Amino acid sequence: MMIDVLPKIYDDFESGCALLSLGKRPVILCIGSDRVTGDALGPIVGQLLIERNVDAFVYGTLNRPVTALNLKENVRHIKSAHGDKKILAVDSSVGKLSDVGKIRIAFGAIAPGSADGKVLPKVGDVSITATVTDINKTPLSAVRLGTVYSLALSIADSITRYIK
Repeated sequence: MMIDVLPKIYDDFESGCALLSLGKRPVILCIGSDRVTGDALGPIVGQLLIERNVDAFVYGTLNRPVTALNLKENVRHIKSAHGDKKILAVDSSVGKLSDVGKIRIAFGAIAPGSADGKVLPKVGDVSITATVTDINKTPLSAVRLGTVYSLALSIADSITRYIK
């Protein structure tokens, strides 16, 4: 079955409030691997933000992804270098088929890798997740790049709009 995904950001008022709460020059931690299409959302968002010169400290790009292998090291560095800054965590997620294409912006941390059973540190004062695939259907490695890129563009647009 083919699903045509149009990104949907829910509750725009609350989303805007969450992003505005980050304050001046926040840390944006874009989590994921550029080696797995469905997990590349974070690095693509990070790359777009760098290219747009967003006024933030951006970690996790296509050239320097923040993955399960280096997340702890990056979190330590961020706490040391930017201890007074709030963190926006961005990551892809898996969920129900009806959630594919949905973007959620919320107050609070995310637990990266939890869908794969990984135990990694929870990160973020504010989080953005986008559901890229159904947990029971398509593996992250088989998610269409067009789907991930479309979601990443919507996320980068939202961040760019609120982080000035």
